[in-house]
Amino acid sequence: MRRLTSTLADRRRHRALSGQLHLMASELAAHVRAGRTLAQAVGDVAADLPEPIRSAVRDADAAVRLGAAPAEALALIGGDGAGILAVAVGAQLRAGGDLAALLDGLAEALVEREEQRRTAAMLTAQARATARMVSAMPGFAVCALAVIDRSAFSALIGSPLGLAALAASAVLTASGLTLVRRLAAVAG
Repeated sequence: MRRLTSTLADRRRHRALSGQLHLMASELAAHVRAGRTLAQAVGDVAADLPEPIRSAVRDADAAVRLGAAPAEALALIGGDGAGILAVAVGAQLRAGGDLAALLDGLAEALVEREEQRRTAAMLTAQARATARMVSAMPGFAVCALAVIDRSAFSALIGSPLGLAALAASAVLTASGLTLVRRLAAVAG
């Protein structure tokens, strides 16, 4: 149970970081535009950000202080888009150019990406809810059979053919649920 809870918490944190990356990119752009280096900006922006990205940026700042390149430290932040941000910043630092404009553009792209993810999640919510409901129906039917007709339920679970039918139903239900989840999956 603890493993499941940590997995759910990890997914929730990852989603929150993904939704806040644009804030970090905007703050970094403002600090760079004000004349700070990227390494200085990474150290300064954490106070201006909400959790959980504040903690992630503080970890990135600690990595910079220990000698990591700022672009590499940005990759440590996590969330969808942190890798893209780190690669783009690293390439810009090698090639030159307007870092503040790059960060502003990335912030806009991250906002748009998050809006598209939310729209896709909203559009697939009905399919996911229907899949959960339909996959629960066989279990409810077996429970209803146990309540309504005990002798038929006893025959179902007492015979090899009945148990095979229940097993086949469970496998087909799980397969259908997995298929619908994959079809309605939203990266996130």
